[in-house]
Amino acid sequence: MTPSLETLPIELVGHIVALISLRNITSLHLTSHTMESKVSQQQQQHLAQYFTYKDIELTSEPLENMMHITSQGHLGCLLQHCTITGVAGNDDDDDDEHIRRSLTTAFSNLKQRSPTGSLASLCLRVSVRDHNNSNDSDSGSASESSESEPERSNPSLQSIWATALRTFTITMAALHAAQLPVASHLDIYSGGLRCSLVYDALLPLPRQFTSSTSVFSSLKELKVSLSSPFVDSKETTPGHSRPTAHGKLALRALLDMSAIMPQLECLDVHWYNTIVDSHTSASTSDVTPPPPPNPAVELSPSHFTSLKACTFRGIYISSDDLFILLKALHLTSLILTDIRLTLGTYASIFDYLALPDTTITDYHLDDLRQGHALVHFDVPGTAKFPYRGATMGPSTLTRQESEAKETIAYRMTHERPLGSGELWR
Repeated sequence: MTPSLETLPIELVGHIVALISLRNITSLHLTSHTMESKVSQQQQQHLAQYFTYKDIELTSEPLENMMHITSQGHLGCLLQHCTITGVAGNDDDDDDEHIRRSLTTAFSNLKQRSPTGSLASLCLRVSVRDHNNSNDSDSGSASESSESEPERSNPSLQSIWATALRTFTITMAALHAAQLPVASHLDIYSGGLRCSLVYDALLPLPRQFTSSTSVFSSLKELKVSLSSPFVDSKETTPGHSRPTAHGKLALRALLDMSAIMPQLECLDVHWYNTIVDSHTSASTSDVTPPPPPNPAVELSPSHFTSLKACTFRGIYISSDDLFILLKALHLTSLILTDIRLTLGTYASIFDYLALPDTTITDYHLDDLRQGHALVHFDVPGTAKFPYRGATMGPSTLTRQESEAKETIAYRMTHERPLGSGELWR
């Protein structure tokens, strides 16, 4: 048999379509009816991959395009992994209500016309419009370089926090109005630098979605970065200097999420400390003194029945509250990174992890602090930073399965770390 393109397996035709230009794809269409059929199938699959993942700016023109393409059905409604990006420093005078209606319409189109009637994942991000880059001014795109270093760009950090809040508020309102389910993954600013959601924006969420539990009823993973309201260090007042109290309110709200996220399996919480004590040098303290515990804020028991893995990063919390939180969640896997105990010690926490009947059998502990002192574990290894006059063990400990039930011995030192600037960073 004479070799022919028509005899190629359809999978190989798919690889060819993915590598050649649109003009050559058109030419391949015209070679024969057989090739037209094979190319059409593979071209549609190739284009479908392009429409499955989309990053959409929360501005008028991209949202109007999204409304249009989802109203047509077909490829436009194949979107499964959606990123909504708010733009700090955007000069367009976009009306929030108009933006919300546009996004609601697009979400409604997806619910009605997509094959699954849902999104698999939804991520929220903030980018920075760099007005100093003339190449971006005509295209209307956000500068990626400025996203990693927003403090060097025109918008202030307060503006970035405000954009994060606006993006979250509009997106949640549109999800609620459209009743579009997010089936697997919700990411609220966990992947960005120098950007977070003010904690009190999360508090109404369980109540807001109580009447529409289908939106998050099958959600498997929640990642969120939270913070106190952004306040300049020169304007810090005692009422604002409460990362512990604010963090506790945020944790209580997250526990309340079980009412609307009953199938949640993984929870990743990052606390972004926005309050810096300008009167204290970094060598002794990087935050204002913690407030006394707030007895009015209680961590209620969790009703998460499927939650197995939790990551907590940067949280300010008392030892009692951390103990109550871990007992309430019934986890099998735990990651604690950059946790600061504002009251109490880690003794009860580490004893709990070593108990035979504790469900946690996999944990990773890294850079934990009691007050300002860094915890070092009595295990083989060396500290990340040497100390003057003291030899300490590593500040990281990872254990799994039977090893996780071994006693956790630790100690701290008040000796000055060498290279302390790098340590505090």
